[in-house]
Amino acid sequence: MRQRRTQSWPECPTLLPFKEISTIYVADNGTQTDDSTWRGSSNQTLKHDHEEENNRQVMNELKVLSQHLIDYNRRTFEKFMHDIEKEYRERVNANKKLRGRIEDLKLQLQEAEKELASMKSDSTHSILMAYPNLA
Repeated sequence: MRQRRTQSWPECPTLLPFKEISTIYVADNGTQTDDSTWRGSSNQTLKHDHEEENNRQVMNELKVLSQHLIDYNRRTFEKFMHDIEKEYRERVNANKKLRGRIEDLKLQLQEAEKELASMKSDSTHSILMAYPNLA
């Protein structure tokens, strides 16, 4: 949507009636149209002025609405993200504790396997000592 602003011509004589004074509308993209596009009658001029005012009001409303949405999202999702981050940190800490516990259990298992192997070796040695004919 192109917004137009009026630009007066300094060389226009001021003695002419208002309807005859030429006005150029400068669009945002730099193109210009003469007043024949917008000023067919005073009704069209008023209609155009109302359209511009309506467009300006709509744009202002959109800016306000978008800011409200941004604020709402920040309030709503900030707590949501905080809760997710908190839960994530809790899970990371719980996982660290579980990994530590798993490492402790692995060491206990290795010690138990060594003890079992030692006991097995001792019992085999004792049996062989008691019954040398079995070897």
